[in-house]
Amino acid sequence: MSEPVRQSYLFLPSYAPALVYATFFVAGLIMLFGLYRHLRSYGMGVGEFLSLSSKDLKAKLARFAKFDLGQEKVLKGGSGGVMHGAIFYGFLMLFLYTSLIFVQSDILPVFGGGIFIKGDFYLTLEFLGDTLGILFILGLVIAVYRRYVQRLSKLRTGWDDRVVLGMLVWIGVSGFIIEALRFVAIPSQWAVFSPVGDALSVAIGRTLELSPSQAQVVYQGFWWAHMFSVMALIAATPYTKLIHVFTSASNIVLTPEKPRGRLSTPFSLAAMLETGNVEAPPNAHTAGGFAPLRLLALDACTNCGRCQEVCPANAAGRDLSPRDVVQDLGRQARSAPEEDVFAGGLIRESELWACTTCNACVEACPVFINQVDYIVDFRRTLVAENRLDPMKRAFLENVGRANNPFGLPQQERQTWLVEAGVPTLKGNPRPEYVYWVGCQGSYDPRGRKLTQAMVRILDAAKVNYAVLGNDEACTGEPVRRMGEEARFQELALKNIESIARSGAKKVVVHCPHCFNTFLNEYPEFGAKFQVIHHSQLIGELVAEGRLKLEKREGSVTFHDPCNLGRVNGVFDAPRDVIKAAEGFDLVEMPRSREKSFCCGGGGANVWYQVPEKTKISALRMEEAVKTGAKTLAVACPFCITMLEDAAKGPNGGLEVRDIAEMVAERLPPSSVGK
Repeated sequence: MSEPVRQSYLFLPSYAPALVYATFFVAGLIMLFGLYRHLRSYGMGVGEFLSLSSKDLKAKLARFAKFDLGQEKVLKGGSGGVMHGAIFYGFLMLFLYTSLIFVQSDILPVFGGGIFIKGDFYLTLEFLGDTLGILFILGLVIAVYRRYVQRLSKLRTGWDDRVVLGMLVWIGVSGFIIEALRFVAIPSQWAVFSPVGDALSVAIGRTLELSPSQAQVVYQGFWWAHMFSVMALIAATPYTKLIHVFTSASNIVLTPEKPRGRLSTPFSLAAMLETGNVEAPPNAHTAGGFAPLRLLALDACTNCGRCQEVCPANAAGRDLSPRDVVQDLGRQARSAPEEDVFAGGLIRESELWACTTCNACVEACPVFINQVDYIVDFRRTLVAENRLDPMKRAFLENVGRANNPFGLPQQERQTWLVEAGVPTLKGNPRPEYVYWVGCQGSYDPRGRKLTQAMVRILDAAKVNYAVLGNDEACTGEPVRRMGEEARFQELALKNIESIARSGAKKVVVHCPHCFNTFLNEYPEFGAKFQVIHHSQLIGELVAEGRLKLEKREGSVTFHDPCNLGRVNGVFDAPRDVIKAAEGFDLVEMPRSREKSFCCGGGGANVWYQVPEKTKISALRMEEAVKTGAKTLAVACPFCITMLEDAAKGPNGGLEVRDIAEMVAERLPPSSVGK
């Protein structure tokens, strides 16, 4: 029994290798020229690209392995993820096998020859090639079905989709036909290890009744057609949607790592105050004005529509699709990079203000595009040019004048707390914790109930804490997300100084917006304290036995606040608090944890009105009602505001309670007190 060996250039003329080399050389030059044009359009040269790629190489290789080769985020996309995974891994196998054949047939002979694709190794490659090859074709069939039969609204189909899909299907099918014709021309006892090619060869033999010599002639025709198609596709890659093979992989690897909840910092207010040099305000007017890596990110978009699919603003009928923002900017950056995006109507003010900055789009994007950063940059331009409606202007004026969005007197932060017996720094000058009450917890009547519940919990557990009272100001979170960067930095510097004066090293907050800002944004301006969300602290107090809770029956569903869960990965702490309250049955909504649906209050949206067909909060409330729970538990004062408003509508019916309120209500009266 002879040993199986992979043979190359069967039945082909002697000039075949030379023609293949020449064609590949031309196709490669065309492709490289196209890739170079893309690099130049980012304002980046080859040297800079290679330098960026080589920095922190170990971390970049890890990301490449996990998200490019591992396709971790892609595979989470339901049927679309399965489709893309099938195409990707099928293509990868075919590419690797072809590369090995190239090495054996064209590289090793230069160094004296050598055949290594033989025996069991060869048979394994044949089997994997057939198995993953058919997976590749099935993935393409699903892609065609989704675009041309289902016509999914999130997918946009252009001429290049038809060309690319058609070419890939042809290359995959013709590869199997070539394999089948090889078996017809030269019957092989090893054909069983190529199940698809073997079955197809039987079908061809029975229907066409080709003789071995005829099969060789037909084989040559298909081989040349297949080869030239592959070369054409290589050449066309930078000029079609296939460019994302390079741009998406590059963006995943090169995107600077930063906490998801941290926005970019366009200037330093502290440096300006120190030096007296005033920097120009943000001025994002053109698609081509972004930094090179952000232009790369625009080019990396695969138009998969996942960001649009999860966008709460889009679901509510607002004038926003994060996919459109990125796609429109990407096209403009390539065609007219210096054209004003506002003057041409490419970017509309209405779509910028529709965003809740919930980061659902960022979480969903498989290629690491941060859509929120582009939106906030354009918002900064609108604020710098005073292109604001009365509600937005009043909000910023209130914060600037009174250090809170309500425009209420600063002393009201402290007066009611002192009257309620809450310790301030004057009464407790050396606290372990600063309890950051926040604007909602200080001024909003509903927010004060949450503060009272939290105070009762801290007192019951005998926590050493104090509030800053009148020394507390708005963290600036909604200010920054509206686009007023200078005011945000002014507030940040003021609050950091106030906390530092307290001497406390820990700050506990009940607002995820404050939590995210303290945790991810304040350190850039000198903050050196530990920030703890109230769900985390309450969980610790319960686990340590410092809180004794009375039993109460009830069913609860929990709404993950965007800034706590998806942005900062705090999922278990609030659930642990709910579960610690024995008798409560936690029922999860279909969209929970990192896939939670926004309440609609983020991105400063709670302070102005956005035209919409349906309230975002109403969509979330409808989902909560369907769980059959009696209580909707939250862990954010903004979520309380938005979801209680939704509870008044036709889809209401659930009682909205913060987890602190649920715990405080179950404290025995005797447990309260110092």
